[in-house]
Amino acid sequence: MAKSTSVLRSIFYLVQTSHSRSTVLITIATLITCIMVFTMAGQANSMALQAYCSLCIFDLLFIGTALISAWILENNNTKVLKNVQYPNNFDSASTTSATSLFIPTQTIATFSYGTARFEVLAVFTSTMLSILGAFFILKESIEKYLEDETIHTEYIMLASMSTLVIHMIVIYFVRNQAFDHVIAASSSSWLQEHVSDMFQSVCHYIPGLSRLLLPRINPLALLCWCGLVIVFSDSFLITMGYGNFVDTLSSVFMAFMTFGTMVPIATYSGKILLQTTPAHMISQMDKCLHEASRLDGVLELRLEHFWALSFRTLVGSLHVRCRRDADEQLVLAHVWNKLADVVQVLTIHIFKDDWLRRQTHAFIQPQIGNPTIPNNPSNYNGFVVVT
Repeated sequence: MAKSTSVLRSIFYLVQTSHSRSTVLITIATLITCIMVFTMAGQANSMALQAYCSLCIFDLLFIGTALISAWILENNNTKVLKNVQYPNNFDSASTTSATSLFIPTQTIATFSYGTARFEVLAVFTSTMLSILGAFFILKESIEKYLEDETIHTEYIMLASMSTLVIHMIVIYFVRNQAFDHVIAASSSSWLQEHVSDMFQSVCHYIPGLSRLLLPRINPLALLCWCGLVIVFSDSFLITMGYGNFVDTLSSVFMAFMTFGTMVPIATYSGKILLQTTPAHMISQMDKCLHEASRLDGVLELRLEHFWALSFRTLVGSLHVRCRRDADEQLVLAHVWNKLADVVQVLTIHIFKDDWLRRQTHAFIQPQIGNPTIPNNPSNYNGFVVVT
């Protein structure tokens, strides 16, 4: 009962924010549009239109991911604010504030990193459900072709335009930090690459369009526009009397485009769930480790392991062998300073050159301010030190 109450209070607090209120309104409009377009797709009996209208279902998943990201962001901001106001009684204060986001205690006990991976799992789930839907579209398209039923084209234009409008509103007016990060960091889909090649050829003859056409296109918006072209072509060819084969072929094209668009996003988020290092961070990590290995007192860096906890958090650990006469706390601070900009949660194991003594220091980077080295080496400002 307490768990359900805490979740409801978290949802109520989240809806009170300004951008979440607009998101709720867009969600209601998306639900109404989804019901309307699928009703028209059923009346039209067109699999190509149903495949295109399935973007509305992805829009609902997209909005759900945006709300999860906003919830996590508000929760982190609340924790940081409490940590600043009550640095010594943070744990007790976190359960008494009436304006905080309430996270069930069972959730914290089950997931050792709290809610850090929720948005990664939400993005991965959304893309995998879209890929699964593409396979269902393929299956239904073959069945519809074998049944050879009549297709009505009077609803195709209205349903496809409604889907286009609501999809563009969701993609560009709902703030979704999780998907924005994945789209920017993941590799391009085959649809993006082919369209980019076409635009480069156009810009070769018309250089004035370079600023408009050459920047990387949002793959979700590109999928919507290409799907609209396919649906319009399908409607025109059916009107010309080409039969159900054109509709089946159009739905197959839509399914393959959906699959090709979602695979890079699912791959990127799936690698984070598998605790791997993001590809775009490897070169930066190598540079930071090289600079740390050249610090005064550092003899060797070994057993480095870094992996992504979430889209914006990198976790890592390494062993540092330092000279016998080196100040361990000074070496620790210098090594951390080199890696702090990249690794947010860092564990450093300090070894003396004689390998007879070992100290372990676990640092959690604070959200505000820069670390300072106090006189007491076991009491860092805003950090957890385990020796």
